[in-house]
Amino acid sequence: MPWLDLLSVALVIALFLIGLFCLLTRRNIIKQVFGLKIMLQGVTLSLVHAGHVRGDVRFAETMVISALVVETIVIALALALIVNAFRHHPSGDIDRLDELRG
Repeated sequence: MPWLDLLSVALVIALFLIGLFCLLTRRNIIKQVFGLKIMLQGVTLSLVHAGHVRGDVRFAETMVISALVVETIVIALALALIVNAFRHHPSGDIDRLDELRG
């Protein structure tokens, strides 16, 4: 089923590009974190696809679990920074957060 492999690669690329688009064009910090999350889901899906192509389920499981742990840590740190930023500036605009520099 080469068309299925092509479809999954296209989905990985689409998820990554949608996340990158959100990350680069949105000025709201919450929307940027959502874009980052979409990008990381594309990376996780690419690891699943790599395991499928190699025919090694253990490799895919190990890499996906590792990616999910790293993804969870990154999102948790980003949300902690957002909560801290909202204490000083209630708007989620990235341009206003430049005022927090000391």
